[in-house]
Amino acid sequence: MDFTLTDDQQMLKTLVERFVADRYDAGARAVYRATACGYSARNMQMLAEMGLFALAWPESEGGLEGGPIEIMTVMEALGRGLAVEPVLETVFVAGAMLARLCPAELRGEWLEAVLHGRRRVAFAFAEHGARFALTGGGTRAQAGRLSGGKTMVAAGADLWIVTARDERGDSLYLVRADATGVATRDYRLIDGSVASELVFDAVAATRIGDLAAIEGLLDSGRIGAMAEMVGIMSRIFDETLDYVRNRKQFGVAIGSFQAIQHRLADQYAALELSRSQLYRAALAEGTERAAAIAGAKSFIARRAIRLGEECIQFHGGMGVSDELAIGHGHKRLMLLASLFGDAHHEAARYAEALERAGGI
Repeated sequence: MDFTLTDDQQMLKTLVERFVADRYDAGARAVYRATACGYSARNMQMLAEMGLFALAWPESEGGLEGGPIEIMTVMEALGRGLAVEPVLETVFVAGAMLARLCPAELRGEWLEAVLHGRRRVAFAFAEHGARFALTGGGTRAQAGRLSGGKTMVAAGADLWIVTARDERGDSLYLVRADATGVATRDYRLIDGSVASELVFDAVAATRIGDLAAIEGLLDSGRIGAMAEMVGIMSRIFDETLDYVRNRKQFGVAIGSFQAIQHRLADQYAALELSRSQLYRAALAEGTERAAAIAGAKSFIARRAIRLGEECIQFHGGMGVSDELAIGHGHKRLMLLASLFGDAHHEAARYAEALERAGGI
């Protein structure tokens, strides 16, 4: 397999890396996280102006028709920079859903505004007690009215794509954030990002399709999550390697101790294996795609958490301080590892996908 980026993909990677270098330094991330929404609205607008929001959109809607390789390239670069902007959740997942499913009567109002960063859309699917299931939740829709609740929704959205049960089964609905009957509560997640708790009380909603219509888009979201994890893993591993080369104990660098060398070698292997799994999942097609993505997500989620724990141990108490990237990266890894399904959930999906494909 050829893992070399094309000229266009390399330019995309360079563009995102330059954005991170220009907009992030030792204190900028803390400033962005301290805002009410947990990220920089100016940075999001800049990313939209750079054309990144159009990557996952079809050309018919003004998009660039980018695929999993482009999404992977962007998210790995953002992950390595520990960027806090919710590009994955609001652009490559919810934004792509809106571009595909938005009804004709609402396209003029929403699509261009979302594409250019003037409005934001979020995917509301998680419910208390439902774990990672997208189907059979407690949110119900009847006669165009939605009742129930969602949690872990990206904050700051103007529009939500909500999963709900109706007479036709598991469906998707559009709900405006300013609709009558909506109650919201914002709270901080482990990585400092902000999520919303939503409660719907007979809220006006527009049905836009069945849940099955977004299955491929959720897999693209999983690729984005894996790519961000690999980017973060490479960042905190490199910083840890530099630390053990310079930190001295008993008059010598601790990186000269054989036990530490062995542990670092294990984590380097885990990082490169995770990268290989990511590339395999991004390049998979046809009947192999679902199994490749689920298997890779399960593998990378486990290795990412372990790598983060090891990097923290090498740094000691400093590893969880706000002054270093190690703790910030590990917290983000913990969130991404469970996005759309943790390692155990993805392993079960992998087995199911193999069975459907006749592999077991």
